[in-house]
Amino acid sequence: MKKTSLALLLAALSATTSAMAQSHLTIYGVVDTGIARQTGKDTYMTHNYESSLGFMGTEDLGGGYKAMFQLEHRLNLNDGTVYGGNPDVDWYGGANVGIGTPFGTFRIGRVDELPTETLRTFDPFNQDSIASMTLSTQRSSQIDNTLRYDSPNLSGFQIGATYSLGKNTKGNDNSAFALAGADNDGYAGSVLYDNGVVALLGNWSRLADSNRSFVWNLGGAYTWGDLRISLAYEKTHDRGWYNAERSLSENSGVAESTLINGVASKMDNWILGLNYKVGPGTFKAAFNYVKVKDVHGMSAADGGAYWDSNSSADLKKYALGYTYDLSKRTSLYGMVAYTDYENGAISAFFNGSGYDEEHVTGIQLGMTHTF
Repeated sequence: MKKTSLALLLAALSATTSAMAQSHLTIYGVVDTGIARQTGKDTYMTHNYESSLGFMGTEDLGGGYKAMFQLEHRLNLNDGTVYGGNPDVDWYGGANVGIGTPFGTFRIGRVDELPTETLRTFDPFNQDSIASMTLSTQRSSQIDNTLRYDSPNLSGFQIGATYSLGKNTKGNDNSAFALAGADNDGYAGSVLYDNGVVALLGNWSRLADSNRSFVWNLGGAYTWGDLRISLAYEKTHDRGWYNAERSLSENSGVAESTLINGVASKMDNWILGLNYKVGPGTFKAAFNYVKVKDVHGMSAADGGAYWDSNSSADLKKYALGYTYDLSKRTSLYGMVAYTDYENGAISAFFNGSGYDEEHVTGIQLGMTHTF
């Protein structure tokens, strides 16, 4: 009897402890694909939002503290391949563990990059699809080997900061990126204010292993009933490296997803956006203006014949779209975009060698489901 009573007591204590330290697991994701057609290309399948499968967990530690983790896989829904072009990265969307405190959240591992996470909310097309704003040559949606801090939200005001370790070059100082001085650590800071009506942001970022390239951006948005208008500006100083790789080099072996970043350049990027809720969906419109200058390292095969150190070129992009909500989780979308490149060089700069169309029209239709 005594042993039975002791076992029951231990079981009760265990249940009490479990209740005090509650754990919670969330499984979430997005499945999205559609059909697109652009000038000079065959019809192909693409997405409006990156398809993903993620796991988020928390454990209440008491006293306002909690442990947390995230694992998120990204994939191309049309063929099931790993998103991002690197089959060695299983958790492309994030892989981190952290602690939540009354003073903010600390995470370590692979995390979202602050400038991308915040600026993309000022693009009605979320920096994705054929209608997306033109992306910075130093943009990275996620960053590795990083410690990230997010402050508590104080009446809409929040700050964030990241510190990223560069590649370990000790004992290998003759590597190409080390000799180029590209083996730097990275860091970023972010300030965001959003009270539901007015939103303001400011970011500064230097990616690790980028030869100290840097990006900063500013933005603001105003919401009036069903209408939201946004305006943002981004400045990029690209010194020709990105994640310790030089692309646009025929011998680099770098995937086309990073094809811009072997070329040093400066980039001014403006985005004016509009979202307007109409019926069971949202109408979207955007105007994007980009100017590229001080381009160095671009070969003739990649359009370099158009460039010299004193030249510059711009593009203007106009986009319209509508998302129709079938339910809270499922939607249909359609969009059209027209890009006017000043010349073939800037077209090849952003689209890759051999694609120098100066006037590009694209249309995209598809479906999104979230869970």
